[in-house]
Amino acid sequence: MIKNTVYSVKFSFLLFNALIFLLRDNSVIMNFYAVCIIHELGHLLAIGITGGKIKSVVFSGTGVVITPEKNSPHELFVMLSGPCANLAVFVICSIIGIGQTFRLLNLGTAFYNLLPYRQLDGGAGLALLTDGSPHERIINTVLTFIKVLFSVILLWVSVFYGREFVPLFLVSLILLVSERGLS
Repeated sequence: MIKNTVYSVKFSFLLFNALIFLLRDNSVIMNFYAVCIIHELGHLLAIGITGGKIKSVVFSGTGVVITPEKNSPHELFVMLSGPCANLAVFVICSIIGIGQTFRLLNLGTAFYNLLPYRQLDGGAGLALLTDGSPHERIINTVLTFIKVLFSVILLWVSVFYGREFVPLFLVSLILLVSERGLS
């Protein structure tokens, strides 16, 4: 615990990182980690702007989960600030015309984190808006269909376009299974 914040690392974080090192080109790895840091700094900046404090930081195979001390009316702003930071860096790099790999990883990370899995920013934001609503069950059914379809597409891409997509496919399965409470 550092300054009343609990930090933990799950085995899935180590496994995901091992897969990245095994299946990715080494020149992409450092860009990937820089993009992840930018994303998390976006969340931290939003927490700071809103006067929040961090209760815990968990490193897992699906990413870094930063939990504020208490729920706030700024929760959606904090959730979306990570993808927004990545989109801002993508736009700046595009305008300047630098870092094609870095730029595209920022764009991919922004969109990845907006996917409707509850463990990601997009799904957490959707849950915040829909949990307890009269249409919650229908919305969850549609979102489950979208998630399964996304996993099938990633499997197809992994088989036909190469091993570099395998970590994304595996993460989509981990997200889907853990969300269903089967992990």
